[in-house]
Order: sequence, then C-alpha cells, then structure tokens
Amino acid sequence: MKSIIFAPLALALAAATLTACNEKPAQTADEVNAKPGVAVTNGRLVLPAVSGNPAALYFDVVNNGDDYAVLRKAEVPGAKETAMHQSVTANGVTQMQPLAPVNLEKGKPVKFEPSGYHVMVMGLAPAPKVGETTEVTLTFAGGDKLSFDAKVEGPGGGN
Repeated sequence: MKSIIFAPLALALAAATLTACNEKPAQTADEVNAKPGVAVTNGRLVLPAVSGNPAALYFDVVNNGDDYAVLRKAEVPGAKETAMHQSVTANGVTQMQPLAPVNLEKGKPVKFEPSGYHVMVMGLAPAPKVGETTEVTLTFAGGDKLSFDAKVEGPGGGN
C-alpha cells in the first residue's frame, strides 16, 4: 500500500522539479521597466553645505540601444522634489535654468556634472550619510525607467 501512494507522489515531485529547471528566473521590477540600451555610470549625490539646501545629483548617461531615448526626470527616494537644470552663462553671469527633456542620441554620452546639466534634489529626508549609496530612478518618454545607485558625497563634491 505504501508503494502505491509513494510512486505517484515521487512522479509528481520529479515532474515539478524538471519543469522548474526550464523556467527562467523572475525579473525584478527594474529589469522589466528598464530602458533597453541605456547605461548610467558615475552616479553621485552631493549633499549641501547648509542643511535644508538642495543636494545635487550628477551622472553620465549614454544610449547604446536601437530606439530613441528622451530623459524626462530623475527621482530620489525621500526627496520632496527633483528638478533637472542646466547652468548657462550669458554676459558673464551664470544662472541655473530648467532643463527640457534631454534627447539621448545613440552612442553620444551626456554628462550631468557641475556647471552643466544637473539634477537638484530638494527636501531630502532623511538625508543619506556620506559614503552610503542612494537609489536614483530615471524616467524616459514612454514611461520606461532605469534605476541606479549613486554614491553619497559631502559638500564640495560638485556645484
């Protein structure tokens, strides 16, 4: 009697094991939503010298994919608001101006760096600590997203 019950149970277990071997691992939310072909490097969040002032987010981004990519926004957990800006100098005066969505041409890196394109991160609470990393999520036209880790740096890491 024991062998009659055991045999079907063993067959069912073997079939389930073989089926599981052929399955691909589940994709994470970032893998499902990631913008194909877009890569980010050198991510860093520079904390302000004065508490309550905005932090600055810098990174390099490149589109190596076959499709167009237009960067619309960047988000940081815990921030009340983020805004993409560019620094512009006219008549010897440098000002920050809102940055329109950024078209990422295939193979041409775009740098978000001090005195150029950058992301202002306002109302960051709780503020991450120097040496930690924080997640950044970029959103592209069409809704695709790409997340990456940015190293947290102290004041003076960039303007």
